[in-house]
Amino acid sequence: MAGNSTLQTHLCNATPPWSALLVVPRGTSPAGLVKTPPGYALRTIQGKKCRTPSGLFSEFARALAFPDYFGHNWDALEECLADLEWLPANGYILLVTDTQAVLPEDEEEYDTLLEILDDAGEAWSKGQTAEGRSAPFHVVFVIAEDDKSKRKRWELEEFSSIEAETPKTKPNLKRSTKRSKK
Repeated sequence: MAGNSTLQTHLCNATPPWSALLVVPRGTSPAGLVKTPPGYALRTIQGKKCRTPSGLFSEFARALAFPDYFGHNWDALEECLADLEWLPANGYILLVTDTQAVLPEDEEEYDTLLEILDDAGEAWSKGQTAEGRSAPFHVVFVIAEDDKSKRKRWELEEFSSIEAETPKTKPNLKRSTKRSKK
């Protein structure tokens, strides 16, 4: 993330990081956290429905209106995220609520999710999508301050909803290159 870029400004650009952790006070409504730029598609992923890979695939399919042929596995998720021809927009923002509930029992599956989201963001930034066009693609994981400790490592750049100015930390974003395909 460059210098003093705000989260809001960052979401309008096709630049990494593709996923970020937005730390908010308890009781903050996710709806008002991110202002959707004109022409963008903002979709909410309910983290409580993403406790397992199966639940995660179903929730992404629901939120993004994936076609019937979506295969409900990691490869299919990656392919659909780099397509989205059925959801035309100038850019894409996925808002994940109740982030602490996303794949809480399996760090390897969580790493796979982050890798796929990063791959999608990169594909959109480089025009390596099904339609060959470039557009911003970002995922904002929203977490209440007091729920942040429920996961040992987030592997995401962190923003505060109060300032949303610059990342608080720059974690080591190395991820396993192994990906389980289920």
